[in-house]
Amino acid sequence: MSKSTLNNLTTILGLTAGAANFLGSIGVINHAAAGTIGGLATVILGYFVQQPAAGEQPQAPQPQPQK
Repeated sequence: MSKSTLNNLTTILGLTAGAANFLGSIGVINHAAAGTIGGLATVILGYFVQQPAAGEQPQAPQPQPQK
């Protein structure tokens, strides 16, 4: 997936989680539904944030210098 696509998906998921929380807090939607929507969006967001964009290699941890 390209970096642009990942950025768009994570933005949409973040907005979805935030909007569900907000709408639940002001009583527009049920609190349980808001929690479920926000939780699912957050889980999916966490998955996409872990994925490297197309053409990028995951960074290996750098060895610590010996003292």
